[in-house]
Amino acid sequence: MLRSATIRDASAIAAIYAPFVHHGTRSFESTAPDATEMALRIERTLKTHPWIVAEDDGGEIVGYAYATGFRGRDAYRFTAETSVYVRPGSQGSGVGSRLAIALLEALRTSGCRTAIAVITLPNEPSVRMHEHVGYREAGRLPAVGWKADRWIDIGYWHLDLGGGEPSETT
Repeated sequence: MLRSATIRDASAIAAIYAPFVHHGTRSFESTAPDATEMALRIERTLKTHPWIVAEDDGGEIVGYAYATGFRGRDAYRFTAETSVYVRPGSQGSGVGSRLAIALLEALRTSGCRTAIAVITLPNEPSVRMHEHVGYREAGRLPAVGWKADRWIDIGYWHLDLGGGEPSETT
């Protein structure tokens, strides 16, 4: 089941995210946020963008996806940066794709025109999932992050969400 996240989900979301911070290079954060910090992030994000969780049959959160503004300048207001995280034991089951599709639909509904995913490389599972839902590679930046005692590349994946031209007052 997919639904909008609430701050009550912060502990479960923090637990899913922590291994990505502590083990490997899929997150560029050095310290995993605790439930309090994650609740603040959820609350802040939901003011302007969607945050969706996936629950298993028992109601346990197994993944989440959210969008944030891209680069913080007004001209980018119709572009969102997207993120999807799935609990390690649930990866490869289609949860990530379902979350991404729901997130993209919420962005379309809100008037967003472009979705950008920033993927640490190499990361074939994430690349495969993003391309499965329609993203296409738009560029790479070599050696822009330092983690796990090595330089890490990132790639930008782009998805045109469609939509018309904004009005002059938008």
